Amino acid sequence: MTVRSKDWVPDDSFHDLIDGEFKGVKRVRDAWDKLGVTLGDRIVTSRDPEMEQLAKELRRETLPEGFEQWQLPIVLGQGGRPVMAFITSGQPHALIPDHKHANDAVFRVVLGGSIIFRDSELIPGDWMYVPAGQSYSFRAGRFGCVVMHLYNGALSLTREAKH
Repeated sequence: MTVRSKDWVPDDSFHDLIDGEFKGVKRVRDAWDKLGVTLGDRIVTSRDPEMEQLAKELRRETLPEGFEQWQLPIVLGQGGRPVMAFITSGQPHALIPDHKHANDAVFRVVLGGSIIFRDSELIPGDWMYVPAGQSYSFRAGRFGCVVMHLYNGALSLTREAKH
């Protein structure tokens, strides 16, 4: 289910707590369990046989029209606020409308194509950091885009003046 861009609001519910566990962490764990796969202490890659099915299980359907998104089957960090990773692809010129994430900072890396943010075209290897609570929007470039982004709790990097 895609949503018309003008009606879209971000779904940040993956950091909601359900019985003491983050919804996004539970979602990844449930997908692994459903397929009978354990991560354990082994190295995994996106090319491992079970990853294609995990991608299907972890597809998100809450994006504006012209975009698709998948939660990656790995959760980084432990304890208070895990880092969850996503891959998003966008059709040429598709719009992520102005929005903000109240409780999450977002780190995006362009993997393919480009995104237009303000007056800049970000190309593969370029990245953007969006602090929690900051409004922003972007548009996929003329060839579309593939972007990886990480969500985590806000971290202030500002320094207070010393007296």
